[in-house]
Amino acid sequence: MAKINKKWGLGMIMLLIFLLSACSSRFKNETIIISAGNEALAQEQHDLNPVQVKKIYRLPDENIDKGYWLGWTSSNSIVGAFKKAGFPDQSLLKQIVYPYEQSKILSEVKMDNTQMMLSPNGSKIADMDITRTAATLELFSLKDTRKTEVDTFNMKSEKYFQNMSWSENSQFISYLILDTVATKESILRIYDTSSNSAQSYRLNGFNNGDTILDVKVSNDVRSALVKLYDSTGKATIVLGRLTDGNFESKYRRQIANYQMVWISNDQFAFLGRDGNLYEYDQRNGELSIVLERVAAFEFSTDKRFIAYKLQDEDIIYVGKMQGRNVLYNEPVYHGILPLNMKWSPDNTSLLVQGSKIYANPNIVPNDVSVEEPSFIIEFE
Repeated sequence: MAKINKKWGLGMIMLLIFLLSACSSRFKNETIIISAGNEALAQEQHDLNPVQVKKIYRLPDENIDKGYWLGWTSSNSIVGAFKKAGFPDQSLLKQIVYPYEQSKILSEVKMDNTQMMLSPNGSKIADMDITRTAATLELFSLKDTRKTEVDTFNMKSEKYFQNMSWSENSQFISYLILDTVATKESILRIYDTSSNSAQSYRLNGFNNGDTILDVKVSNDVRSALVKLYDSTGKATIVLGRLTDGNFESKYRRQIANYQMVWISNDQFAFLGRDGNLYEYDQRNGELSIVLERVAAFEFSTDKRFIAYKLQDEDIIYVGKMQGRNVLYNEPVYHGILPLNMKWSPDNTSLLVQGSKIYANPNIVPNDVSVEEPSFIIEFE
């Protein structure tokens, strides 16, 4: 009987060791999962922290009245186009890199710097060469500094070119060829930089009293936004679907005379006449207010951040986006009327160009260039 008890005792000990080992193994696995959860939580908390200014870099004077900075070519480099003294048809492409102390000339090109457009990814500059008989789209590569003619559209005497823009994914360039006599003959033309092909769309649903100003296509090229002045002179945005070579109007609303931005292939943002920053979703027709009393705004490329100025203020704010909500409203610069704001690709810096606002008009300097500073705000 004692031998049996010893066997049972030994078995119980072995079973207990096995159970403790299994529990220990399970607890270790749970510890790893908890650790991963803490890391995810820490990252989420980091994303929710307010934006803080690390440093501000004042850019050197580049005769800003004769040109401007186009935007970012990388996370620490911007490019600009400035008129060459004594040569009105020549532009100097200049680049400045961190720590933004001295620019260098990249190339001298025969391009109109008043209508140059830098692609959102910072790789190419688009320009339109206009003659009496044709409009030619030109692309300048910042990688190899080569200019290429990519699309030509024959112009009749009653037709003229009007504004162009890049899609948010840097693949498509859209521009308008308008007819001064017959509005129905006006077209939207879209060039695809990937396939090196172009397609035209007839503009439908516009009135003879409409003055079409600008256009911007979605990344999937299924929709386009057109900005115009209506017959009463009020700025208006028109959303249209691009099907079978036609632009078909689907939504129309009066807006403030400022930019229109695609948030996704179905959502876009615009500034209303009432000062509200709106987001419209064409899938369900929902119109939402993002911010109120806005005078100017600029979303980052990935739409995670927004820089903006409020009405009756001389302050630039920066906030983080969560859906249609701005989580923080942090002031990052005072005393400027921002005319142009551009986010760096990694969202760590903001290029600002504008007019300086002076509280005391008696201290305004005579040098105009000093009144229109360009600077870069670097964030933590």
